[in-house]
Amino acid sequence: MYMATEKVNQSALPFKGKLYTVLLGSAIIILTTTVPYLTLLNVFLFAGIFLAGTIALHQTIMRFQIRLTYNQAFAYGCLAGLVGGVISEGITFTLMELFNYRPGTESLALVIDWALEMAKGRPEVQQQVQALVSAEKLALVPVKLSFVDILMNMAFSGAFYAPITGLGGAFAVLRLKRKASRE
Repeated sequence: MYMATEKVNQSALPFKGKLYTVLLGSAIIILTTTVPYLTLLNVFLFAGIFLAGTIALHQTIMRFQIRLTYNQAFAYGCLAGLVGGVISEGITFTLMELFNYRPGTESLALVIDWALEMAKGRPEVQQQVQALVSAEKLALVPVKLSFVDILMNMAFSGAFYAPITGLGGAFAVLRLKRKASRE
């Protein structure tokens, strides 16, 4: 009796393509987590992290002319998010140590200014706004991190950014499939 075997739909993405995805996604994560005012993107449900996966996978698919499943795109996006989160925390630590600059503080100040403006004449939101003001004060306090703290921050950021970037990658596949079906 002959049994037909199905070929598993494996990615034809070469190592060069995987590296391209990880580097591009990581670069976008680094930009949106460390560059002043670009960090504001991540205030909106981590849109910068999501966009990193979307852009990286879209560009990879178009550049290497391959088809990826949602799972493959999610996995490559997760890898980009993991690497990007780890490197981003390393850069953040370096900026804090060398320049006493904590990325995101200017974005936090903008959000707090906006919240203060919106809360004028609305006593029911004053408590929430005061919590934001307290958070800003805490964010501006100099921090001394141990080596273990840095490693924990890297691990947490990598693990946290990975699924968000992965969802962005899967979204890129969805968009490209929808675009292809309309043509």
